[in-house]
Amino acid sequence: MTLTGLLAELLPRGARSEHQRAVLEHDWAATALGDVETWSPTLFATVGACLNSRFPMLLIWGPDLVMVYNDAYAPLLGTRHPAALGRSLSDVWADIWPTLRGMVEQVHAGEATFSEDLLLVTSRHGFDEETYFTFSFSPVVEPGGEVAGILDTVVETTSRVLAARRMSVLQQLGSLPRSVHGSTEAACAAALEVLAEARTDCPFGLVYLMEDGGHGARRTGGFGLDPAHPPSDDVLQAAVRQAVVTGAVVAIGDLGARLPGLADTGGGLVGPADVDTAFALPLTAAGRDRPVGALVLGASPHLRVDAGYLTFLELAAGQVAAAVADAEAVLAERRHAEERAELDRSRAEFFTAVAVTLQRAVLGPTVLPAGFAVHYEPAAGTLEVGGDWYDVVDLPGGLYGVVVGDVVGRGLDAAAVMGQLRSAGRALLLESRSPAHVLSALDRFAALVPGATCSTVFCGVVDPATATLRYSSAGHPPAVLADEQGRAELLEAARGLPLAVLEGAARPEAQVSLPPGSTLLLYTDGLVERRDEALDEGIDRAVTALVAGRHLATDVLSDLLTDQLLADSPDDDVAFLLYRSPG
Repeated sequence: MTLTGLLAELLPRGARSEHQRAVLEHDWAATALGDVETWSPTLFATVGACLNSRFPMLLIWGPDLVMVYNDAYAPLLGTRHPAALGRSLSDVWADIWPTLRGMVEQVHAGEATFSEDLLLVTSRHGFDEETYFTFSFSPVVEPGGEVAGILDTVVETTSRVLAARRMSVLQQLGSLPRSVHGSTEAACAAALEVLAEARTDCPFGLVYLMEDGGHGARRTGGFGLDPAHPPSDDVLQAAVRQAVVTGAVVAIGDLGARLPGLADTGGGLVGPADVDTAFALPLTAAGRDRPVGALVLGASPHLRVDAGYLTFLELAAGQVAAAVADAEAVLAERRHAEERAELDRSRAEFFTAVAVTLQRAVLGPTVLPAGFAVHYEPAAGTLEVGGDWYDVVDLPGGLYGVVVGDVVGRGLDAAAVMGQLRSAGRALLLESRSPAHVLSALDRFAALVPGATCSTVFCGVVDPATATLRYSSAGHPPAVLADEQGRAELLEAARGLPLAVLEGAARPEAQVSLPPGSTLLLYTDGLVERRDEALDEGIDRAVTALVAGRHLATDVLSDLLTDQLLADSPDDDVAFLLYRSPG
């Protein structure tokens, strides 16, 4: 049998990914692992488990620390993939090897490791990048007790850590006191003072406000400048004018050559580095036909400038614009009541936009299969993220895992707990098709997470082929199933206690048929709970709205439920999920 044939036995028949084929065809005899025919049963079994998992996994084998990893782990390597396959961990991750060395030694001594949101500075994309990972190194033991390898189960949490950090900055900006003296300079200074404490994301910042008549812009404040080498305004003024005229964000590159007075102000958590890129962001205030100026913010040399980063910068500029507009309105002695009302409305919309944007950043992007729709909405009048979440997990065999959950409390702490429960629930669904087993394991996990006690979760597995839903509930409001004839049913047959309330609590499981064209609604209590009515009344309203819109497409039905059930601005966050069974 060929070497490829031996390894091929580890994978199910059918289509294989490009990376799986690369593992099968790799010249392992040229590595420290040696000829595949000499591999131990333990090595074979562990490689198979790694390759067949959809959770990021890395197997580190032998004293040479040879790397074998799966498809889900490959993106974590950046440009080091695919060359990392079969190479030593200490070579591939040389930049973080001083941190990993002690962990490897600990595992070889027989003790597993666990690191949560660990900061690692890697150059996987060609620059020193600030990244965060939650991972565990576990020993792989041969018969007889010898530790022969290390299994690394890992998830990158960079986007969640950055979103939480940036959310804190935006919350501080949103909490600034309103101007009472009408000084735009003081308003800008207060906002810049907050941004100056966020140098890891904003190495430097400058505010330019348009002069009366719009014929020029004056610098009204800044931070992160080298006082010994103040930069020339020519380049920045050109970018500011372009941002003001177009109303669009303008990138300013090659700062090291063009503006040496700004180029050595980087640093933050990683260390000193030149800042090469900045952005001129228009300050667009409500009631103005053109921006009032521009906010120039440097981009960290240790972070990728992605959509989330730009969104954060734009939201920061939006708050600076709101502060300037507020100061100007006070200076005008509130002569324009309608303008002020519009400004207040715009500020409220800004707060909501921040909460929705940051909550979605924590939830992560979701590409929904056909028939699904989801919706998240923050509590009325709040800038805080919450603990409500939804998830749709694409499972093997054409199945779909569906989850809706709610963590007690609100704010960054609740969002952090939510992120951990959501990630754990997704990983458990990929390993088990039983909702009851998933909640049992999640129950044990939640007991180890501060703040997760009394969290509620509804977990289900949809099988379109058999038109069934298997589900289990951990203290969560009952899901609603409405058929095409308008008959509705509350799914209450598999209810248990909330998470981490009672050790070893039973997790029942039930199954229900999904008739053709029927609609399933999963939701958090913010959709149905109101201070002035019983919970059953709120659920009845949701059932009535679902039945009334049962023939609408799920995305249209989502808008209908939002309009009918959330028009009164609920006091709690809301997350819900819809699924339409094929007709």
